[in-house]
Amino acid sequence: MTQPDSDVFSLPTEAHAHDHDYHQLVVVLDGNTDFEIQGKGKQLHIGEGCILPSANSHAFAGLGDNQIMVVNLPIPPQKSITDEEYEVVSRLFDQAAYFQLNPRLQILASALSGELQQYPNDSILARACGNTLLSAIRHQMNNKDVRSRGNHLDIDKLDQFIELNLSRRVHIDQLANFCFLSVSQFHERFKDRTGMTPHQYLMRKRLERAQDLLRDGFPPIQVAEMCGFSSQSAMTNVFSQILGITPLKYQKQFSNR
Repeated sequence: MTQPDSDVFSLPTEAHAHDHDYHQLVVVLDGNTDFEIQGKGKQLHIGEGCILPSANSHAFAGLGDNQIMVVNLPIPPQKSITDEEYEVVSRLFDQAAYFQLNPRLQILASALSGELQQYPNDSILARACGNTLLSAIRHQMNNKDVRSRGNHLDIDKLDQFIELNLSRRVHIDQLANFCFLSVSQFHERFKDRTGMTPHQYLMRKRLERAQDLLRDGFPPIQVAEMCGFSSQSAMTNVFSQILGITPLKYQKQFSNR
């Protein structure tokens, strides 16, 4: 059976173990997962992943809500990739390994996964997304920048990551992990840089997007979900506290113009 080139799904909470006759790359998009490769176990968080060469037995389990992106590289290669291209990309699977994506590639993985979920039956898109992520991670590995940690808090890249993941209810530890910092380090550096806490900044981003969507006519209950609020009432509380108006009244102001 031919495997899909790339896919997005959640791991079950029950532990499983298997191997397969194709190479596989796994990236954690949301939540936490457990993996064990050749007896070496590791808990993987958002932005982390693993390289699984073919016939390499591995165990895995999801830790609560989670989402991963997998890229499969069949052996022999499919017609979508030349022998020369396969030779280059397959070197990534010379040995099993754990890795952490740099911030730029976390944004890329998030964007590609969004396209896969939007068009789950598009095999051409799945193949293109898989090839793109494999090639980008190969360059990161070759540049040996996997462990480049926290020297610079790039607000622009952080904003891109937040915008791409806002509907997933981004947590502070995910933002800290994105910047390769501990939660306490991230909180301190972020407040020094922006003058507000990460929680306040996230809430402002959610509020800004909610205002845009309400002006565009989306129902408040759908807006709450799209902006990562826990419920419509939670969004209403934020609107009332910060803007002094409910989302419904805010929307009516613009529909009457």
